Amino acid sequence: MRMRLIPDDPFPEIGHPFTTDVSADGRWIAVSCYANGRDGRGRIAVYRTSDLALWDQLVLGRSVETLAFHPVLSLLAVGTGEGDEFEAQGGLHLYEPETRRRVDVEVAGAEVVALSWRDARRLEVTFSAPIVDYEDLGNVAYTRAVAERDDWSRVTADVLAARIAWPQAPAQVDWAAAKGPGVDAPQRYLAAVAAEHGTSWSRRSGPAAVEALSDGRVLVARPTGTLLECWAQDGTLLWSLPEPEDTFERSGCRLHVTPDEESVWITVLVGTSDNRRTRLCRFALADGAPLAELALDFPVVIAARTDGAWVARDSRDLFPWAHWPPGPSVVLTPTGRQLGTLELGECHTSFDLPVRRSPHLLFLYGDGPAGVQPPLLEKWVVRAGPEGIERLFPLSWDDSLGVHHGGPAVYVDDALGAGLVHGCTGRDGSYLVRRSYPDGAVVWAHRFDTGITGVDAHDGLVHAVTAGPACELLTLRGTDGAVLRRQPLALGAHVYTPTCLSAGPDGELLIGTAEGRIVRARA
Repeated sequence: MRMRLIPDDPFPEIGHPFTTDVSADGRWIAVSCYANGRDGRGRIAVYRTSDLALWDQLVLGRSVETLAFHPVLSLLAVGTGEGDEFEAQGGLHLYEPETRRRVDVEVAGAEVVALSWRDARRLEVTFSAPIVDYEDLGNVAYTRAVAERDDWSRVTADVLAARIAWPQAPAQVDWAAAKGPGVDAPQRYLAAVAAEHGTSWSRRSGPAAVEALSDGRVLVARPTGTLLECWAQDGTLLWSLPEPEDTFERSGCRLHVTPDEESVWITVLVGTSDNRRTRLCRFALADGAPLAELALDFPVVIAARTDGAWVARDSRDLFPWAHWPPGPSVVLTPTGRQLGTLELGECHTSFDLPVRRSPHLLFLYGDGPAGVQPPLLEKWVVRAGPEGIERLFPLSWDDSLGVHHGGPAVYVDDALGAGLVHGCTGRDGSYLVRRSYPDGAVVWAHRFDTGITGVDAHDGLVHAVTAGPACELLTLRGTDGAVLRRQPLALGAHVYTPTCLSAGPDGELLIGTAEGRIVRARA
C-alpha cells in the first residue's frame, strides 16, 4: 500500500502534546503525547530541530508524568507512573537522543511525578504515593530525592536506582517549576517552531467520521476543535467550519452526505450530560455555507440508505441513564423534510451499527423483559420501511461467544448475493463477520484481539481497520473472507491508530487516525 498523510505538516505523530522540552544545545525536541485508542502506555516523540523530522519514539509502560532535559548534556529524564487510591508504581528513565541509549529504573510503591535539574550534577526527583485511609481516600504523600553525579553520560540503571532510593524527604510540589523550561504551552511552542521552518502545525482531534467524495475531496468530522473540514485531493484545506460555541463535550460525530453530493448533514450535540440534545446542521459541500438546521430533543445517531432517506435515532447517550421512554426516531429526506417516525426502542452505545452503502435502513433493536438495562438486551438486526420494523436476525450467531456490542458495517452485493459485513464485540474479542442478507447466516468470520473501528467495501474487496495496539489495515476478499493484505497502519517509524474508514470511488482508502491526521492509502 502507498500511503500519505492529510495534512502533510510537521509533528504528525503527536496527536495531543502534553509536555514539551528542548535540549540545551537546541538540537532535540521531546514531546510527551498520547493517541487516544492505543493501549494506554506513555509515549514520547523526539524530533530533530534542524528539519523537524521524527528521530525516535519512546514507548513506556506507564503514563508520562514529567520530563526534563539536562541543562548541559543532550540527556532527557522522564518520570512515569500509574496508580489509584491504594497503590502506585512508577519509573525513572534516562534517554540520550544522539545514541538512542535508554536507561530504565522501576519505582515500587510510588509514581515519579516531577523532575528538575538543579544544576549539571543534581537531578531532583519527586515521588507520589497514596495515603491509604479508608475514611479519607484520595490523598497522596510527596517525597523527594536528589540524585548527584559528576558525569551523567553513560549512567547505568543500578547506579541510577541507588541514587534515588535513599534518602527521600517529605516534600511540597511547586507544579509551575516542575514544567519544562520555557515550554509551558506545548501547542503554541510547536506551532511557533513550525512557523520558523516556513510551515504550520495545529493540534487536531481524531476524526469521528471521514467521507470520500466522488471528485476526490475528503470530508472530515471531528468531535472537538473544528466541526467539519473539506480537503482537496492534493491535501489542500478547502474550507473548515469551527466547532459551535454551545456544543457539549463533542460535536461532529456522525455525517450524512446527500446522494447528489451537494450537501452534508452533521450532528451537533448541545445541552448537558443528562439532557443532551441535537442540532442537525446542513452545509453546502461547495463552500461550507449553512443551508438548514433541525433541532431534536435527544442525542442523535444517524442511519441512512443509498437513495438519501435517513433516520435521526435517539441514541440515549446520557449520563446518568434516562428514566423516560426513548423519543421516536425521525425519518427524513435529503433536504430535511420529515417523512415520518419510527419506534426503535431503547438504544445505547452497544447498539451502534452504522451501515455504509445500504439500500435499506438497518438498525440494532433491543429485545428483553422490562427493566433490563439496554446493554444487556438481546440485539437484533432490523429493517425499517413503510410497513414498519421487520426483524431480520440476531446480532449474535453463537451464544458461546457472548457477542453483545455492534460495530461498523457495510452492505455488499456480489456473486454470493446480498450480505452484511459488520464488526462486533464479544466476551473474548472482536469479530468481523459476513452475514447473508436478509437471513443472517454466517458466511465467514474473523476474530481480533482489538476492536474494529472502520469497515468499507469496493470492487469485491472488504477493507477494515482495527484499534490499538494492533492498529492494522486489512483487505479481504468479500466472497470467502480470505485475507489478501494485513499490515500495521505505519508511515515511517510511526504506527497510526485508526478511528474510521471510507473507500473512494476509485478504491483509495481514507482512514481517520487518533493522531488527528487522515491516511490516504492506495494499493
